[in-house]
Amino acid sequence: MIVGLKGIVETVQPNSIYLDVQGVIYEVFTTLIDLEQIKKGDKLYIHIEQIIREDSNSLYGFLKTDTKLFFKELIKITGIGAKVAIGILSTISEIELIDIIERGDEKALVKVPKIGLKTAKRVLNELVEIKDRFIIQNSLTSSENSEKSVAIQALEQLGFNRTSIIQLVNSSSMLKHQDIIKECLTKLAK
Repeated sequence: MIVGLKGIVETVQPNSIYLDVQGVIYEVFTTLIDLEQIKKGDKLYIHIEQIIREDSNSLYGFLKTDTKLFFKELIKITGIGAKVAIGILSTISEIELIDIIERGDEKALVKVPKIGLKTAKRVLNELVEIKDRFIIQNSLTSSENSEKSVAIQALEQLGFNRTSIIQLVNSSSMLKHQDIIKECLTKLAK
């Protein structure tokens, strides 16, 4: 499974880029917001979500991990495929999407192509749970975010509930992810 690519942008298309990774050229679909920041010849690392279907093998790429995480959550929602999720994230930034979720503003989502009122309500209902995780992640400094993010992922892979993990990790005074994990495991064992 491809999770990231580092290479040189060979071509910028209307909804994708061609990325040259050591002589192998990949087509990577991305959001319009990310495409505005990418130019031919740029050296970049792009976070990848690979979607394999019976009739296709597509790569969706994002400059920020938060965008990729929102994409992954969106495609879990019934009726939201990869193209619609890219459409949502092309029209609305993650910060705006969090604001829309907090307000329960389905009319703002209806402005996105291929999103009707029924789908907008479903998207808001499904994303309410993850909203807090993104708010917490965005409030951390980058080095803290990196260490705490590693700790959250490790604890989640051990099978712990993500919501309780986030609260424990954020309350930790430790700086290194190993120490954060040890402290959280001690608290979770009680």
